[in-house]
Amino acid sequence: MENILFPFWMEIDAQNLHNNVEVLKRWSPSSSLMAVVKSEAYGHGWEAVNLLYDYGLRKFGVASVEEAHELRKRGIKGDIYLLGGFFTEEAKMILEDGLTPVVSSPKELQALEELARKADKVIPFHLKVDTGMGRMGFLPQEINEEWWKKWGNNCYLSLRGVMTHFASAESDPAYTHFQFDNFLSFLRRLPENNPSWERHCCNSAAFLAFPEMHLDLSRVGIAFWGVSPWGRKATLPLDLKPVMRIKARVKQVKTLPPGSSVGYGGTFTTSRETKIAIISIGYSQGLFRSLSNRMEVLVRGKRAPSRGNISMDQMTVEVTEIEGVEKGDIATVVGKEGKEEVTIEEIADLAHTVPHEVLCSLGKIKNRMIYENHCSLAK
Repeated sequence: MENILFPFWMEIDAQNLHNNVEVLKRWSPSSSLMAVVKSEAYGHGWEAVNLLYDYGLRKFGVASVEEAHELRKRGIKGDIYLLGGFFTEEAKMILEDGLTPVVSSPKELQALEELARKADKVIPFHLKVDTGMGRMGFLPQEINEEWWKKWGNNCYLSLRGVMTHFASAESDPAYTHFQFDNFLSFLRRLPENNPSWERHCCNSAAFLAFPEMHLDLSRVGIAFWGVSPWGRKATLPLDLKPVMRIKARVKQVKTLPPGSSVGYGGTFTTSRETKIAIISIGYSQGLFRSLSNRMEVLVRGKRAPSRGNISMDQMTVEVTEIEGVEKGDIATVVGKEGKEEVTIEEIADLAHTVPHEVLCSLGKIKNRMIYENHCSLAK
């Protein structure tokens, strides 16, 4: 798709997203899917959540009350799980927006109970247990008979699910099995074990690698977007397709003589007559400066390496071996062009980070989205 209105933009391939939804559903027909859409759908934009809703998903996980409220404003119905906890002053919005909070502390439970009592309502919640993440959640030994008497059968709070979160599903199978066994042991020790509860522990990596851990519900995030939670270290086991493409236009093409310095700090010097193209995208749009002199973009279907430091709103690439490059041409920063492709995983590897961070960083381009291949498929 060509675009002459913007110097840079994001494209969302709705057809690929629909493919991923169907593939992930088939991977675990006995486990419901929660689409974790925090950080504006991993940088893809809140509009992309509406696509997921169109494709039949009705369970969504967010990090904050603010994110949940944004989804409600956008018409997202169904269950919205508040995965990241909340502050006491936010409890009222939980009730107003009909959210399902995941609780990790007595103070959260107390705030919910006080609110529900005043409103004469019942608030559903999920219990989070820390089986080895060392972050949010009750320690297993904290859920004793006294806890259960006060909160497990509360008149104003309704326990609807129990969850834990894996710390190293992408990198340490042994520790993941250790956490899973701890979680199962915890469930067996509960004074009650209601079959209607949603039990869940899998993130994308665990969902793809350990189908025996799916349980009642799985929290899938990055996999919906066709990006590997392992980066380039492992191939996705399913036919998932990347949803995001990032493109930018060539602002200028020039030829530099040998010995010319390129960019701030002069981190690249030409060794020959070199044709460069200045691309209208930089770290202000989410490209890490650490990718300078390392990453490549696609110009006219060929790889063009970064030359010099990436600037706030520009980067410079070499196009000496690419014929016909001119001002206004489109450079593919993320995506496929002909036989070549630049992936999120590739960029993450070059930046020594995880694909999740790259996606969230590129989400700064959300105000210039273009949707391709979309038709409503809601039933």
